[in-house]
Amino acid sequence: MISHRSWPFRMKVNLISLGCPKNLVDSEVILGRLGEKGYSLTTSPEDADIIIITTCSFIEEARRESHRVISKIVSQKSPLQKLIVCGCLPQLEKRKLFIRYPQIDALLGSADFYKIDEVIDEILNGKKRLFSVNEPRFIYNSSFPRLLSTPPSYAYLKIAEGCSNRCSYCLIPFLRGSYRSRPVDDVVKEAKNLANLGVKELILIAQDTTFYGKEAGECLLPPLLRKLDEIDKIRWVRILYTHPAHLDSAIIQAIASSNKVCRYLDIPLQHSHDEILVRMRRPKFEVAERAIEQLREKIPDIVLRTTLMVGFPGEEERHFNKLLKDVERIKFDWLGAFIYSPEKGTPAYSFSPKVPLKVKKRRYKELLELQQSVTLEKNKRRLGKVYSILVDADKEGHTEFQAPEIDGKVLLSEKHLPGELIRKKIVKIRDCYDLVARG
Repeated sequence: MISHRSWPFRMKVNLISLGCPKNLVDSEVILGRLGEKGYSLTTSPEDADIIIITTCSFIEEARRESHRVISKIVSQKSPLQKLIVCGCLPQLEKRKLFIRYPQIDALLGSADFYKIDEVIDEILNGKKRLFSVNEPRFIYNSSFPRLLSTPPSYAYLKIAEGCSNRCSYCLIPFLRGSYRSRPVDDVVKEAKNLANLGVKELILIAQDTTFYGKEAGECLLPPLLRKLDEIDKIRWVRILYTHPAHLDSAIIQAIASSNKVCRYLDIPLQHSHDEILVRMRRPKFEVAERAIEQLREKIPDIVLRTTLMVGFPGEEERHFNKLLKDVERIKFDWLGAFIYSPEKGTPAYSFSPKVPLKVKKRRYKELLELQQSVTLEKNKRRLGKVYSILVDADKEGHTEFQAPEIDGKVLLSEKHLPGELIRKKIVKIRDCYDLVARG
């Protein structure tokens, strides 16, 4: 069962959620579980009896952010307030966090958050430095209440947890465990619960959505998409975090034949030069090119997003120049980029030669400048055309070709109710990424 913010007054909880949408879903499950127990939610840490921080540790920058937030809360909280730190940072640093922050009352691992109500009971009853960081095996199901924190128009739907791809630079298998899929019927049940709350768009997420079911021998994404198609109140289904090696013809056909799956796909490629991809333990670029070719052949109007990494150990100018040429040639609609972060415990941590930080930053800037010109060109073609827009706030929404929070938004000239699906003409581009609609 899922519910919105409607708790009876009792002890107040403040939750700070850091990191990706997958982390956000875990936070919503925490809030739902505490709401079911009668706790009250506050957006102010100063006003809370219990402060919970769900952390991210995927890369160094995420760890720095997690530590900044913990440090800030520790410096401001009163001795009577309880502080619980959950997620990937405790999974990585474990009891070291107690040494650095003696004010922390409990640490919960990335798959231990479901114990949150029991942990709070224990620390309220005097238990000190409660530690529950175990091997990540748990995945929530539709019986867990969720308190949604996204706008009423859309919600994330986590179909699996963990990862078994073992890319050489990535900590996720260690932080989140091996890939484990939720049953199709359970995902569909949660999707129906979300639809009954008024959610119009479901955003499917996992570390690799295209591997869904494959750890047990069968890709379950096509049958899942067909079942989601049958939910009347859902208008759009969006798929994020696909993997080029697992994006097969059955998945492409399921997207092409669906009435509700957005003509949009997120395919993080990381790089385009085979020498770098081999070192990353990623599929060769021809695999990605073949998938993109099939997608554009079957779904001519498909919008593609990717994520790329610069500065991986051994990346030379010739590798980077090929990446630029491929970005210019393929013309992704949307592109995210990040600078390689050496993660202790991954094979790539010991790789050499290292790319100097100054070079990494220059390449990052060049890549984003190139993509900005590509995105601007794409958006110019949308001027004067009428699109369906899902309203997220009074004067703000997004189209089928924009994933919420990452791809820019549509600014509306008039107020509309969140959750409405309206038709408007695109009349202006603002700051390259955002669009203005009227009509």
